[in-house]
Amino acid sequence: MRRAAFHLVCSVAVLLVSHALGCASQSQMPSHAARQLTHPPAEESSALLQADTFDQVWTIIRDTHPDPSINQGSWNDARLVFRERAIAATTLESFRATLQDMMQTLGDSHFAILPNAVAGSESAVGGWSGMTVQVLDGAPIVTRVLPGSPAFNAGIRPGWRVLRSEGDSVDDLLAEISPPRTALERSTRDRIVNMFLGGRPGMSPSIDFVDTAGVAQTARFTFDAPPGEVVAFGNLPPMAASCNARVLDPAEIAALGVDPAQVGRVGLLTFTIWMPALAPQIDAALFGFRDVDALVIDLRGNPGGIALMVSGVAGHLLATPTSLGQMQGRSMRMDFQSNPRLVNGSGEQVGTIDAPVAILIDGLSGSTSEMFAGGLMDIGRAEVFGHCTAGAALPATTHPLKNGDILLHAIGDFRTPSGVSIEGTGVCQRMGRAPSAGDYASHAEAELRDALRWIAAQRAHAHPSDPNTAAHSTPK
Repeated sequence: MRRAAFHLVCSVAVLLVSHALGCASQSQMPSHAARQLTHPPAEESSALLQADTFDQVWTIIRDTHPDPSINQGSWNDARLVFRERAIAATTLESFRATLQDMMQTLGDSHFAILPNAVAGSESAVGGWSGMTVQVLDGAPIVTRVLPGSPAFNAGIRPGWRVLRSEGDSVDDLLAEISPPRTALERSTRDRIVNMFLGGRPGMSPSIDFVDTAGVAQTARFTFDAPPGEVVAFGNLPPMAASCNARVLDPAEIAALGVDPAQVGRVGLLTFTIWMPALAPQIDAALFGFRDVDALVIDLRGNPGGIALMVSGVAGHLLATPTSLGQMQGRSMRMDFQSNPRLVNGSGEQVGTIDAPVAILIDGLSGSTSEMFAGGLMDIGRAEVFGHCTAGAALPATTHPLKNGDILLHAIGDFRTPSGVSIEGTGVCQRMGRAPSAGDYASHAEAELRDALRWIAAQRAHAHPSDPNTAAHSTPK
């Protein structure tokens, strides 16, 4: 992807995963070419449409924002600051960016404009490389490369530092982004970098790296279609969804430096988004893991989705109805209570999983993934491993606008059972520390390694006399 189109594509890509993470803000992003409005702004009809659309967005947020105090000055001030600029916009992108800048004065996630060209368009689903990059200590580091993916087959490995894509410097891009102050801004930066390195199926970029030995490397691969199925929900653009479940091979565990005998049979469940289309696969996997010695749920890169799915998935792990948190809106309150899944699809009593549960996260895990992980950690049912999540945990909905675009806007606040807010701060690992660039260089699955070490310690504590679960230290 070239920088001339980056402003629009970045905005669209972030919206595809239902997060308003600020990518369209001109205050954060470099300026780029923009598509002209269909009708010149001098025409009265165009100015009136932009005025009506602006007023519609402002009014919807005024009436539905979870914090009614925004009506006491700040939101009124935002209208005065941005309305004239929105009406005078001469491009679609500058008009949308003005709306986005106004919404960013709220400082919250899940406020965004979904362009009408991508809402409902399967062509908006981007290509897949299998590579994830996170900015660690200011450096763009490859933190994950899925086996068998285009990036893996091109020889790219975790721990490598990214330098350039098609000659364009990633460091130059990072220099144009303000240093993040919150988890939400940090996740925004990571998403910008990953989109800068992204593309559509069939594109074959040349990317320059420095490998873990300090040697310059250039790799070229061809983006593939994302694995899984393309699903859609409501007014949101279609998204790729996939689910995989398996029991870890003892050799795989040993390769991470952990004794397989100390962790036993470990079930690994990975799914890419919280969408109803994946619910049958997730349920089948968890029913099949009733006899495992430990469970790992991989939510790295999972941006969220349908929040109500939390109750059903958590029901596989909790034998009694248990609150994982509450959503509070203007005129409603919802308790995300687990729904115990004691009977499988064949009508057999199977109980719930009572083994240790570890959840893998990263800076691209957001929304429903954060509610699930944060709620289970809050009640002591699971531990998380990886870098802090996005801090984008506000329940949201969509609303069609007069100009054909879609408004994504938050309608509630979410807090864990103990009253902890995830918005802006994210869910963070509390056992040891998150992996460093060096950890990724030495272990392809650093988060999984730390989770397995914790599992070994948990099993040793539960069965101190069992020689196969000897004491093992937690991650340091």
